Amino acid sequence: MTTRRDLTSILLVAFVILFLVGDLSYAPVRAVPQPSIVVYDHGFAEGVRWTQKGKPVFLNRTSTFTQDDESIYAFVQAAFYTANFTWEWFTPTGELYANQTSGQQQCVTTPCTLLTRIGLRYTDASAQIGEWRMDLLADGSKVYSDYFSITSVITEDDYWSFVVTQSAPPRVHVDLAVTIHPSNQTWQSYLLYGLYVADNLTAYELPSHLKLEVSNSTHSNVVVDFGSAKQDGYSFVLSFDLKYGLASLGQSSDGIFALSWQEYGWMRSNQFHATPESFKIKLPGAARVVDLNAINMLAFDYNMTDQPSPLLSFSITRRPAQPFGWTLIYRDYAFRDSHPSTPANPTLVGLPSIQIPILPLTLSNLSLWSAVMSVFMLTASELLSPIYARTNILINRRRLRIGALVLVLLFLSTTAYQILSSNLIATR
Repeated sequence: MTTRRDLTSILLVAFVILFLVGDLSYAPVRAVPQPSIVVYDHGFAEGVRWTQKGKPVFLNRTSTFTQDDESIYAFVQAAFYTANFTWEWFTPTGELYANQTSGQQQCVTTPCTLLTRIGLRYTDASAQIGEWRMDLLADGSKVYSDYFSITSVITEDDYWSFVVTQSAPPRVHVDLAVTIHPSNQTWQSYLLYGLYVADNLTAYELPSHLKLEVSNSTHSNVVVDFGSAKQDGYSFVLSFDLKYGLASLGQSSDGIFALSWQEYGWMRSNQFHATPESFKIKLPGAARVVDLNAINMLAFDYNMTDQPSPLLSFSITRRPAQPFGWTLIYRDYAFRDSHPSTPANPTLVGLPSIQIPILPLTLSNLSLWSAVMSVFMLTASELLSPIYARTNILINRRRLRIGALVLVLLFLSTTAYQILSSNLIATR
């Protein structure tokens, strides 16, 4: 049976617990103030038009843009009291391209519209093909992230043909077939910068083969005159001989050659557009490919056929203003077989031994024996000279000296004969 004293104790314990819990729930917490923003709409557009009341109307809302679009507008419609907004634009590689701050903004009549823009056409942004990200920050805190993409505009297709008719002296002919896509523009000419490796330039239309005028006054900048403005799909061929680019590796008798080609980022006037390019390289009949290396490109696939002549082909899409090149290493077996290596002049050691008739000696043996014996005999004749102490050896010193001189002459004669023989062998 619960007494009044027990009930009082229970109520006291419950009061203490409630006091402690209430004290903990009201413990001070450091709060970070964040702006209160309600987003109603956001996105991107190609343009903007303003009404008489000063309100923006967005034109062609989209998340896909081309390189030739003038601008990209980003907008947001939101309700807020006051905030400092920042727009951050990130390229497809994740690098910060632009950081735009609107300053302290105050929204009186909700919703309020905020917008910003970046230029696209003929800017560095047009060369960044792929998906972009745009972050909107309010007082340093992210409100949202939005995405859009920039697609390339193809203004021309290039088809390269390299024909190696002779490895050395080098003879390489190049044909560049171009199909233009000027979109709403018209092209009256075609310009290539820095083509200093070209010689004997000609050009003609396709498929009529009508000759076109080509100027190369600076010996590097090539202008093909179409004669009149041309529309989408017009094709022509620029033909020339390659002055530089094919060289021998190592000794010429090895038959190993390297064919190189390089395109600079500023080589074309439309450097803000991507360019699909196809390459075909025809080698001499007896040549075989050793290796193919790309310049400013990690890897690419190529096809190879050997009949009737080795033909290598591959395709790439060169990004705007991107330098590109390649080096093809091959071995020309026909050149190697027709240019055998010249042996070095043989030495006395490498000469075949000439057998002396009757005697079991070769010419080399006789030369060595005569040299050694002449040294011994000359030394003995000097020891028997009167300036030395008398010995009990009875030898005619005069005859000893004559014999030594005969051996010296024999040594010199055999040595001279071997030298003449080596020269005769080398000249054959």
